[in-house]
Amino acid sequence: MIPFRRLLPIGALLSLVALAGCGGYAGTSEQFRKALTRGQPAPALERVNEALGVQRAEDLPSETNKDTPLLLLERGAILQALGRYELSSRDFQSADQNLEVLDLTSDTAGSIGKYLFSDDATLYKAPPHEKLLLNTLNMINYLARGDLNGARVESRRLVINEKYFENTGAEARSMLALGSYLAGFTYEMSGRPGPAMRYYGDALDAGGVPTLVDAARRLMARTGAKDPRVADAVGDPGPAPPDDDHGELLVLVQTGMAPYYVPERLPIGAAVVAASSPGPGARLSPAERRRANTFAAKGILKWVNYPRLTRVRDGRPRVGVRVDGRGVEDGLALNVADRVLDQYEQIKGTLIAASITRLLTRAVAGEASQAITKKSSGNGLAGLLVGLAVEGALTAADTPDTRSWVSLPDAIFVSRTRVPPGEHTVEVSYRGRLRSATVDIAPNGWAVVNFSDLR
Repeated sequence: MIPFRRLLPIGALLSLVALAGCGGYAGTSEQFRKALTRGQPAPALERVNEALGVQRAEDLPSETNKDTPLLLLERGAILQALGRYELSSRDFQSADQNLEVLDLTSDTAGSIGKYLFSDDATLYKAPPHEKLLLNTLNMINYLARGDLNGARVESRRLVINEKYFENTGAEARSMLALGSYLAGFTYEMSGRPGPAMRYYGDALDAGGVPTLVDAARRLMARTGAKDPRVADAVGDPGPAPPDDDHGELLVLVQTGMAPYYVPERLPIGAAVVAASSPGPGARLSPAERRRANTFAAKGILKWVNYPRLTRVRDGRPRVGVRVDGRGVEDGLALNVADRVLDQYEQIKGTLIAASITRLLTRAVAGEASQAITKKSSGNGLAGLLVGLAVEGALTAADTPDTRSWVSLPDAIFVSRTRVPPGEHTVEVSYRGRLRSATVDIAPNGWAVVNFSDLR
């Protein structure tokens, strides 16, 4: 018999592990993610407020935890879908102040997976694309409110982040195209054509945006502002456009839902191969591979839990934009889903390697418990049962880090046209759903209309 006093610490450990294994961000975010997918941002706001521990969108949490910055990003996106742009900006800025950036390229797999229970026990760190999209979405908030000063501040933040991420892969840099275009629009509407043209050049470097070349051509012909990158794309801008009092109307349509993480089980053999193959980021060391194969041969390790990225929907229907009943040019400005999936494929091996190192920690804990129990009780069978119980409970408690900004759109479309001064009706169609807004443009003025509840 194992002495009762020696079973108490083990029982306490198993109870603690059982509690640690509950939940995960996939469970926390499921309700507001599904509400957004159904095109219901108001119920989504209620659910995210519950997760933040507040009653109203006007409230910030009095106490913060490891997920607070991420939940503020979620609420900021939901508030934007509801047209509550000022509160959305506040949440984005509050999150930005406490948001660290994830770097899976320099850490070892062991340091990434060092936490006994789960990677999601740590403060949330945003991947590069989320940090860059934060600036872009917040610029939309300011432009939709007609606040050029706020939009210029956000564009400068984008430049800072661009320099920070200049050595990242092309997938991350491609996230800059729309933000740079919006920054160019901001400075053009501010009457500062030189900086506007430089931002338009940055947008071209990042892959371009529909309507960009035509806008740059008009700006070049009207003001003479130049940028070598833009000049190559525009060619001869032609004569200056006629001097009229028309204004600029920019329409942004955010559709669908970005991919999100779910916990996935992978056979240990396939996991070791994926975590050892060459590629960017950390991989298993030879010693870790040997240890994993040893535990697999003993039958202790059979599966690995890791975060898998999944799409909400396949396919992307076209968006239709009409102004005063007339169809206007529109196009895909940012393919969020494909960029997120591309980045995930680069770090997938590192995530699996981190999951294996966590399991190795659990397996070692199980063997240690077995040895201690066998020595203290003189009962080899009891030691084996305790060891398997501890290792099994710890494995069951392994909730891989499924945190990501799930309320991001799948894609963002842009349309831009010149209109005479006065009131105009903008209509957008997507998946059989219609949205409309009325906007009043002053002579030589501008307006930005955003639709982001078409998910």
